[in-house]
Amino acid sequence: MGVYLKGRYSMAGLNGVLNMAKWGTLAQQANLEVVAHNIANVNTPGFSRQNIVLEAGPSITTSQGQIGTGVRVVTVKREYDKFISAQLNSEIQLLGSCKARYANFQRLEEMFNESDGYGLSTMMGEFWNAWQALANNPQGQAERSALLGKAEMMAEGFNKKQHDLYALQEDINGSIKGAIDNINGLIDRIAGLNVRIASIEIGGGYANDLRDQRDCLLDELAEEIGISYFEESAGQVAIFLENGNPLVQGKTGWHLVAQADVANHNFYRMMWDDGNGGLTDLTERISRGELSGLIEMRDTAIPSYLKKVNQLAAGIIHEVNKLHYYGFGIDGSTENNFFHPLTVHTGSSGNNAGGASITTGAVYDTSGLTLDDYEIRFTGADTFEIHNTTDGAQVMTARINGVIDNGGSFVYTSGTLIEFDGIRAAINDGVGGPARGDIFTVNTIEDAAKAMAVNQVLAGDVGKIAAAEGNSGSDNLNARAIAALRDAYTMNNATAGFGSFFNGLVGEIGVRAAGSSRSHDYTQTMVDQLSNRKQSVSGVNLDEEMANLVRFQQAYIASAKVIVAVDELLQELLNMI
Repeated sequence: MGVYLKGRYSMAGLNGVLNMAKWGTLAQQANLEVVAHNIANVNTPGFSRQNIVLEAGPSITTSQGQIGTGVRVVTVKREYDKFISAQLNSEIQLLGSCKARYANFQRLEEMFNESDGYGLSTMMGEFWNAWQALANNPQGQAERSALLGKAEMMAEGFNKKQHDLYALQEDINGSIKGAIDNINGLIDRIAGLNVRIASIEIGGGYANDLRDQRDCLLDELAEEIGISYFEESAGQVAIFLENGNPLVQGKTGWHLVAQADVANHNFYRMMWDDGNGGLTDLTERISRGELSGLIEMRDTAIPSYLKKVNQLAAGIIHEVNKLHYYGFGIDGSTENNFFHPLTVHTGSSGNNAGGASITTGAVYDTSGLTLDDYEIRFTGADTFEIHNTTDGAQVMTARINGVIDNGGSFVYTSGTLIEFDGIRAAINDGVGGPARGDIFTVNTIEDAAKAMAVNQVLAGDVGKIAAAEGNSGSDNLNARAIAALRDAYTMNNATAGFGSFFNGLVGEIGVRAAGSSRSHDYTQTMVDQLSNRKQSVSGVNLDEEMANLVRFQQAYIASAKVIVAVDELLQELLNMI
């Protein structure tokens, strides 16, 4: 007997029941397969729990009403919260930069650890003590030899401090190159997953496992560099840098380039490649991700501490030499520097448009040195000004080609010899003259810590150490004056002594290190909380999966029993024929 269906007979009956049982077993089999997949991936990073979406099969209209046709598998979906994932990705970007700062401030703190009794502060204290001991016995050979030894030890301490800071910069620079290479690899992998996901989902399916893989890669990318992203059609994701430059769109990826900067120790700058050979410098235009933290440490934090170490070394060299040069040794010798004298360092702005260059300068008057940084700024093709960039003041008087010039605006001719504040430098035309806006830099503190060394004339004859003010070399007045430099306010515009200046530097690093630790811990806590929230939505719960396993198993068995029952009924019908 059949069922009357809209004016015709349909052989539903037992065959229909058998068909519904078939769909039932297939649906529960799919459920069991997904449960098995979830259990197998319980410890897979980034895996999102999956569930089968079921719906009732299309009903058949009969004279008796609607009759169902069983169940159908609609799709397999993953449990995923887009909002939580976006929040987590954003916090991961902040954590990446915090990690870079935290790790490198820890290393800086170790470099400036003064608790072991062998730090730079101890060396400076012993140096000043040695001068005091010489003042107590200005003729003593033992005191002179001890002073020389303490001075060489302190100089080596300054040498090592600059070496260690620069080595840290180089190490961070290598990490920046590694981060850029890693970012490029992630870009390529995400673009490849875009293609695979689109090819699956364009037909109406869901590439759940591939989406999980892509989400993991997005989080890895976020830890490296600040990004924004959104999902386009066909399930593809588009990724952009903070300034809007694209990294991934569809199957296309744009790479970053690590380009050596010859003007800055060949340190790498981060360039965005437009794919046609055009490079855009984005080094200072990122604020999140590990890469931003590394760049900040290499280009801002460490140079600021390196400059202070050089300022301290230059200050000691300058003040000690200034007194020692005019003092007398026990042999009546004079005009000997205690340390190798400071040298002038010059440079040109990378934005200069003209063809002029500045030659290496020299110190011509140690009494006039300020140890400040200066810029020679061209206001026209043949006029320039001199600015003290340390205190912000303009130098109003200088000696130009041997002639004193007042007013602050000076006339340029090729080969101009410029003398101001004890410094001498010269600017010459090259392939062309200077252009308006060109800037040349001048200073005497660069690499002072690296170059700090005791005058070898004194090392060869300690009798030439100028402890005396008189030419007889028998008094101790110069040794006393140099020993008094320990407490003299010669740093920070005469507001700090050498010891307090260095202690302030160590304290600043300690405060910054503690701050970076707090920021890191706070951001890590935020990431952990969001990860837990994401896990509560997407994570696999074995207890739930085991309960589902039993539930789907029982449903499969029930559907199978329907098949067995229909089979028995059909056999009975056949036997009756």
